[in-house]
Amino acid sequence: MTVYKHPRGVPEMNVFHGSSFSPDIIAAMTKAFEEAVETLPFPVGSARVQTLAKNIVELASQGEHDPERMKLLALLALKSAEV
Repeated sequence: MTVYKHPRGVPEMNVFHGSSFSPDIIAAMTKAFEEAVETLPFPVGSARVQTLAKNIVELASQGEHDPERMKLLALLALKSAEV
């Protein structure tokens, strides 16, 4: 994974090399992400949201395509990381 930086030196985004997703998988990832974020208690910090997104992309990269499973596994990974 490479972190690309904004021309002014501000980190912009993480790029998962070698990953490409069909429109169906992107829709499943979007559903999983949106539903996972809805379960987070307020206030929702950006670090937690970014971690959820990263977890979902990693799960999809590993072949998981069920949005419910992606949501649950991403939330479990987030909870484990916060311990």
